Amino acid sequence: MKKLVLVILVALLASCQSVTKLKEYEDFEDNYVDALPDNAEDGLTLHAFNWTYKQVKDNLEAIKDAGFKNVLLMPVQQPKSFGSAWWAFYQPLSFSIGDKSPLGSKDDLIDLCKEAEKLNICILVDAVVNHMANAGDKAIEEDGTPMVDVSVSEYEPILYNNRNEDLDGHGITFHHNKNARGTGEETQHYQYGNLPDLNTSNPYVQERVLNLLKECIDVGVDGFRFDAAKHVETDKDPDYASDFWNNTVGEAKKYYKDKTGKNLYVYGEILGLPKARSLDLYTNMMLVTDDGFVAQYKNCMAQKNAELILNAKTKVEDPRKLIAWVESHDEYISGNTHYSDPRIAKYWSVIAAKSGLGGLYLARPSDSLTVGEIGSYAFEKERVAISNRFHNRFYNAQSYESAEGVFYVNEKILENDQGALIINVGEIVDNQVVVNTPHLEDGNYYDNLTGKKVVVENGKAYIHFDDNGVCIITRTNKVHPDFDISDKGGSFIKEKNITIDVRNYDDAYVYFNDNKNDKIDINDSIEINLNEKLINDVVKVNLYIKGGNNIIERTFTFNKLEIIDGKFNVLNLDPKYYTDYELYIWSWSPSKWSKDYEIVDGIMLVDTSGMDGFLLGIFEKDYVIKDSKNWDSKVIIQSFDIANDLLKQGYVDMSGF
Repeated sequence: MKKLVLVILVALLASCQSVTKLKEYEDFEDNYVDALPDNAEDGLTLHAFNWTYKQVKDNLEAIKDAGFKNVLLMPVQQPKSFGSAWWAFYQPLSFSIGDKSPLGSKDDLIDLCKEAEKLNICILVDAVVNHMANAGDKAIEEDGTPMVDVSVSEYEPILYNNRNEDLDGHGITFHHNKNARGTGEETQHYQYGNLPDLNTSNPYVQERVLNLLKECIDVGVDGFRFDAAKHVETDKDPDYASDFWNNTVGEAKKYYKDKTGKNLYVYGEILGLPKARSLDLYTNMMLVTDDGFVAQYKNCMAQKNAELILNAKTKVEDPRKLIAWVESHDEYISGNTHYSDPRIAKYWSVIAAKSGLGGLYLARPSDSLTVGEIGSYAFEKERVAISNRFHNRFYNAQSYESAEGVFYVNEKILENDQGALIINVGEIVDNQVVVNTPHLEDGNYYDNLTGKKVVVENGKAYIHFDDNGVCIITRTNKVHPDFDISDKGGSFIKEKNITIDVRNYDDAYVYFNDNKNDKIDINDSIEINLNEKLINDVVKVNLYIKGGNNIIERTFTFNKLEIIDGKFNVLNLDPKYYTDYELYIWSWSPSKWSKDYEIVDGIMLVDTSGMDGFLLGIFEKDYVIKDSKNWDSKVIIQSFDIANDLLKQGYVDMSGF
């Protein structure tokens, strides 16, 4: 036994000695500069869930630096209840860009698309074409099918008037086939909720859907995600087949191609597999989601088995037909995927490196799920960005995947460039470990996150893993510049200081209000008193960081506000709501409508003592609420919820509402 232990120790020592006796290599010639792919289908997508158009626009530089080619927006159709909650966007009232949406106006969407195009970013839109808004979760017609919300009649009168019978030659516009069998069980009614299912075989319905797609393309949208696509029939379905996809997506593709010369990016939400139908019926027209890909290897760390990653299969043999994610918005909201940010980044790296596979990264919403609140900025952190940049660098490369014990490897080989994603799903130790990389040329590579040199020799890579067990190596010996800022802009009262920390930089400085003569160099960290830089109560903080071939430039805008002490201040509310409409408050405790506020110097003051939250409701001029204790559906526009931290700070900035 002692002899065996001695042999093992000798072998280990020999292994360690071999690590220390590696050849000295000169670095490869490397002139690579981070860049986004030219085509949407070759890039990765950020799901800007619950973001407004302005919030996406303000974060475009960060999105580009993080390596995302595409940004997926919420549905742009007019939402039910004026978008009072995220789910209201999945019960649309129209097949046109919404005119009363908390996401912003049509002009805001146009501005976003223009700015995105300048940065080579594509804007995608979530399109809801299977169903429309209901009159209530339990509201049904005499035949038991869901009742359509009367508000649909304001935007789509023909769809609404013909919902149950053909009154004017346009045909019945909603399905009444609740007992359909065969493939019709999926396509003739929506099983998940009491939602009115559109008769997608109806030519007028198809015309209205195509109208939406063309309107979006005209304002600069580059692609679409189709919600509940599995529940819309194809032209080859065994039962209830129709030409819906040909007459909508097919025509939209031609329209986009004629307009831009490029291919329209389209994918459909297909959860699981279609009933009694081949997935090819959809992939002939669009990409589709692969919701089960990551689920196959999410236990790899618990089992310390990298082969779970290697053996994970996609829905179809060709991953170029698929979109995968670590978590979707539905999964996150239901509480099924609350992994830590590093765990998300680790799983995401597999998707980003998988040859041909499309990836969707969820920008998590706030805990309150409030539309217009960004819940997480993890999307722009280097743990995520290095995977995106690796994808962009090698999306056309030959891939070689392997797994051995706790190590998963995805090597990338181009004619003049090479690299690899290497994951350790076992215990992370501070020692150097040896991983098989048989396709990489011998020489110096560098960990894109830590900057540490990784030598490859005789088909083996000698690695020190970071504490998350992910190593992405390329021939670039300079890590990307990075920074943290304590506040990304917005409103403040009284005094305001911010802190900026920079890393991996050759040069870094801030200047103010676009004036480069007012410049301060940054040495790792800087604290700034915003009050000293105000011009007319506004200050722009312009940040510049250069590291190697890469540059980060950002602008953060802060507004100083004056408040009136003693009551809660509603600031920068559009004055027209005071004069041209009726403005009510809906308080949560007690639940009631009221006008318990006063206007002083253009500021709305509310006594919030005893309140745990409220929102503003805008009604038509001279409208009187008769039942103050119940929600009034005649509200034209309602604000986001004003609660929690907003109540504590004593004011809310309503700019843009």
